[in-house]
Formats: sequence, structure tokens, C-alpha cells
Amino acid sequence: MKKLEYKAELKWDGKVGSTARVREFSFFIDTNTDGENKGPNPTEMLLSAIGGCLIVNWGRLIKKMRLDIKDLKVEIKGWRDLDEPQLKEITYKITVVTDEDEKRIFRAKELAEKYGTVFNTVGAEKIKGKIEVVRP
Repeated sequence: MKKLEYKAELKWDGKVGSTARVREFSFFIDTNTDGENKGPNPTEMLLSAIGGCLIVNWGRLIKKMRLDIKDLKVEIKGWRDLDEPQLKEITYKITVVTDEDEKRIFRAKELAEKYGTVFNTVGAEKIKGKIEVVRP
């Protein structure tokens, strides 16, 4: 069986943050509550990973489906109760600037979710998305 493997290495900063290294890229993970605010916190990284996963798949689908997309933006949010350390809901909105038929755009949304590694690891049942089509 063929497989893709992913790897990240993190080094603790001695407080609550860390420096993450992924391939040749480095970035800080920290908090703005009890850290030094040197980077996004892990929850913000998770939301960014879900949004990034969707955009990677949209990019592939735009090419494969030959969609004429002028612009695409993802806004993703999550919330939790203060006393329970788990996101209760994650929502996203994709704004697409295009003249394409909406059926094709909604098909791209469906496929981007279906083939999203991060999206499906978190769980499609926890993530709710919608599309806003903007005509140029």
C-alpha cells in the first residue's frame, strides 16, 4: 500500500510556546493569553490547517474542472465553552468571485471536502461550510 507520511518537529521555548519545523519551514506556536504572542496558538493553527486543506483542494479542482475563478477566500471559525477543552463547532465560508454556474461551484465544494486530508481527519460532521458566490 502506498502512503504519504508527514512530519513536524517542535522545540519547547521554556514557557508555553514552541518553534515548529516542517520540512525547510520554521514557525512559532504560542498564545496571547499566557505566552509571548510570538505566533498563532494551536487552535488557530488547526483552523488554518483546515482552511489551507480546503484551498489546496480548491486549487486542484479549479485546474481539473477548468473553472474560471477570479478570487477565492476562506474564513473559518471555531468556538468552545470555557470549561470544556474541545471545539464544539467549526464553520467556514468560502467566497468565490466567478461567473461560473453555481452548480459547478457547489460541486467543487463537495469534492474539496470529500478529498481533504485535514478536513476528514478532524471530521466532516464537525465542520459546516457554506459558499458565497460573488459575480465580478
